[in-house]
Amino acid sequence: MSGSLRPARLITAIAAALLIAYAVIWTQVSSFDVGRSDFTAFYVGGTLLREGHTGDLYSQAVQQPLHDALIAPDREGNLPFVNTPVAAALVLPATFLPLDVAYRAWSVLELAILVLAIVLAIRSVEWPAGTARIWQVTAGAVALAGVGTWTMFVQAQWTPVLALGLVLAYRSWKGGHLATGAAVLIMSAGIAKPHLALGLLAFLLGWRERRLIIGAIAGAAGLALASIALVGPGGVAGFIGILASSTTRWELATMVSFIGVVGSLFGNGLAAHVVGLLASLLACAAAVWLGTAVRRDPSRLDTALVGAAVLSLVASPHAYPDDLVMLAPALVIGVAAAARRAASSATMTFTSPVAIVLGAWVLIAAAACVDLVDAATFPPGQLAGWALAMAAALACVATGQNRQLAGVPSLRVAGLGGAGTRS
Repeated sequence: MSGSLRPARLITAIAAALLIAYAVIWTQVSSFDVGRSDFTAFYVGGTLLREGHTGDLYSQAVQQPLHDALIAPDREGNLPFVNTPVAAALVLPATFLPLDVAYRAWSVLELAILVLAIVLAIRSVEWPAGTARIWQVTAGAVALAGVGTWTMFVQAQWTPVLALGLVLAYRSWKGGHLATGAAVLIMSAGIAKPHLALGLLAFLLGWRERRLIIGAIAGAAGLALASIALVGPGGVAGFIGILASSTTRWELATMVSFIGVVGSLFGNGLAAHVVGLLASLLACAAAVWLGTAVRRDPSRLDTALVGAAVLSLVASPHAYPDDLVMLAPALVIGVAAAARRAASSATMTFTSPVAIVLGAWVLIAAAACVDLVDAATFPPGQLAGWALAMAAALACVATGQNRQLAGVPSLRVAGLGGAGTRS
């Protein structure tokens, strides 16, 4: 990838321009728009926990008056706090600030977490010898400039926490620390976005390593114990209840996961939920296969994890454009894997494996933008779900075609192991 730097410079410049545009848009967010952002729900949850509400933290009768007072005189309907008690504890310090200031601080914090996740991904992957630094910068810039970053930044959403957890898990697994990686992944997802981790959980089950399962159980147990300590059994029961009821609260056709496609075709009724469930199960089954592929050949970890992350978003019963940032570190991992596949080529071209990976990312971003503009009315309805499914298929094909690459056998020494390796 060292022989052709002009495409990298061009792509990086475009990404930088997009990031500047996102920052300008964010500065124009008014107090009225802050009141309608997703952050208001987090602020409500943190405020109620700070004021001593535990067993009734998830009561709509308790949340509604606080939400109304926060956004007055706007009369926008209540956006309920549906995240975990641990999420409420994490956002609690921000509630000592006025809403507008807290929103700005939280947006910047989440952006910083996303940048950290991307930088760690760049530093963690194996780049082919002689890879020009500009291509590493390009991979990170493109990952950061996705449309998910824009919506995440404007909404001050949580998803960068899952992106960071994904790359930390990847680093742990490469070092042979399977239990630690699984625990970190489960805890990062469980803080605020457990519904985005269905495919990743299926991936761990397909991998079938004892240490992975132990780590995942430990991570889930840690979250459960922390939640009980924060709000007690009654609060946990309230969280489960509001989470279950929230599945029918939103229009399916507005989501970027494949349920958005289903909602575009079948509406919001029982048939749509049944078809959506079947699609999620199919995506999870593909993620299980990817995990099995890693168990058989640890050199497939990179492409398989990328595929599992995309499939996890495909399978999610609830996902919006801001959730696309969970794929940012996966893009960097995918670019590096594609670069290794193309290492025999002296130059980087727009028809190389790297270009295919970047093209899939651009396709996802473009589809999400079209969906935002036309409210999913353009045939065949929501497009992002189709783009994500295509990207997942590409990752599955790449995983199936992978061969042992130079330097990767060291993964076995680090403890990843194949089907015959003891845990």
